[in-house]
Amino acid sequence: MPTPSTVVDRAMGCLLGGALGDALGTPVEYTPLDDIRAGFGPDGVTEPPPQALLGDATQMALFTGEGYLHAWTSGNNGGPWRPVESTAAALRRWLLTQQEEKPQPRATGLLAEPELYASRAPGLTMLRALQEPELGTPERPRNTSKGCGGLDRSAPIGFSPTAEMAYQLACQCAALTHGGQGGWASGGAFALIVHLLAVQQRRLPAAVDQAAGRVLREDFETANGLAEAATLAQLGSSTGHVERLGGGWVGPEALAIGVYCALANPKPEQFGDALRLAVNHSGHSDTTAAITGSILGARHGTAVLPRAWLNRLELADVIERIAHDLGASCAGQQFNERRYLGLTA
Repeated sequence: MPTPSTVVDRAMGCLLGGALGDALGTPVEYTPLDDIRAGFGPDGVTEPPPQALLGDATQMALFTGEGYLHAWTSGNNGGPWRPVESTAAALRRWLLTQQEEKPQPRATGLLAEPELYASRAPGLTMLRALQEPELGTPERPRNTSKGCGGLDRSAPIGFSPTAEMAYQLACQCAALTHGGQGGWASGGAFALIVHLLAVQQRRLPAAVDQAAGRVLREDFETANGLAEAATLAQLGSSTGHVERLGGGWVGPEALAIGVYCALANPKPEQFGDALRLAVNHSGHSDTTAAITGSILGARHGTAVLPRAWLNRLELADVIERIAHDLGASCAGQQFNERRYLGLTA
């Protein structure tokens, strides 16, 4: 059985690893591989910039984590347990950071962090969906998008109490904004992989296989992408294999690429190699690298994260705090629940 300290450490590894991948890929998002190599050299991007700024994927993952923790602390203190509603409210708080210039005088929680008011090119689907009065569900989608904006914020939901709950809640939370089956089912598969690695301490190939089998009930494209990623990983680490899996603009492709890069570079000392592989291609570099970093961080914990990279990472202390509390809530450890009880549900 995993110890509480191990789960907490893997939660921090997961969110910080994802943020490092996001920061590594953000400068070259939308950039063709030939242009990346022309600008950064034949090896492409090899390390984060001196100021490793968070992308929109990490911003929304933080708010997703805060929303989940609001629901958890509410339920743990005699109030309602409404994780999907709490996550929706948290994502609408994130939307405020994209509409206002700075925190209001009495802002609390993540809304009090000035750096989060920076706009990091969030997707139009996300912005439009969150401005609608009614958000979506898998059964009643508000659009047909299977873009990766629902997937790339799903890692925090992996610290739900059970594997099936992680899968179901992540599907529902992704469907708030992305109504296509691949848009929300890929989020469920991602959260399930995170849970199996960080909480149940499964090995990565087994976690991927289990997630592929579970998501097959909802979305063949996501399940097939995971299976193809596992097959290609057995052939070695190659940018050509990344390109074969697609560009990562939609959820199933982004998850497949992120999983492939982790499977092809699974050892603790290969964390940097995995992220570089996930970044240096002609697709959605920040999202795919964020997924890879989250997976390997969930598998190995904080020890694999390059210290020099962490020292450059924007809001690393905030990410670590949210991640710690997610891990503690899952592992039955105490944490400062007052941070979340006063938030708007």
